[in-house]
Amino acid sequence: MSAKLSKYLDVIFSPYEELPQIKELKEELSHDLQEKINDLKKEGHNEDEAFKRATESIGNIEELIEEINDKTRELQQLIGMDFSLSKLEDSDFASTDLSSGKFNYSDLKGSDFQYANLTQCVFKARNLENSKFSYANLTDCKITACNLKKANFDHCILKRTDFGKSSLAGVSFEAMTLDNVNFTYAGLKKTSFRNAILKNVCFKTKAGEAIFDGATMDKGTYALLKGYRADLKNVTIL
Repeated sequence: MSAKLSKYLDVIFSPYEELPQIKELKEELSHDLQEKINDLKKEGHNEDEAFKRATESIGNIEELIEEINDKTRELQQLIGMDFSLSKLEDSDFASTDLSSGKFNYSDLKGSDFQYANLTQCVFKARNLENSKFSYANLTDCKITACNLKKANFDHCILKRTDFGKSSLAGVSFEAMTLDNVNFTYAGLKKTSFRNAILKNVCFKTKAGEAIFDGATMDKGTYALLKGYRADLKNVTIL
């Protein structure tokens, strides 16, 4: 991206917070505009003319940025709300502060919680299949007796998170740090903890089909997993 285009976009986006949605829009726009400028230059336009035509072609981008920013601010006022007994399939809670919220018996299949603050939230006995939790803060969050098939937890903060009695078949916790996380009676068929760091994690459940290849764990976690017949051939004990 040229310095001129970079400066132009910085001026437009500078009044707004570095929200993930706005950051993604800026990156996408910079790519598209640079591509447009290059095409116009190939058509014979000089640098200044190509830049003017390309930037004019996108219309009022400030209006779109404000709309995204306003919508995100609105969603961020959801601290402590009770969403129990609601149909919320494919809901967008990305980058939202939902701390201390309740989602008991709500259908959340396919919902987006990426970058959300879910500290002390409670999810109980509902469908979270295909939901996205990447980069979310799940500290002290309870996700119990839930269907988490194909849920994405990449780069989450998992501290004192409770997955008790939830179905986590096929879910990946690879290369993540799990601190005092609870998996009591959770379904862990093909659940992957490959290269993860496990600190005081409770595995009072069948762990024979879970994957621990390359994981690092404390002695207590190791002893518990060994008692539940987990395959611990290639793990490191702290």
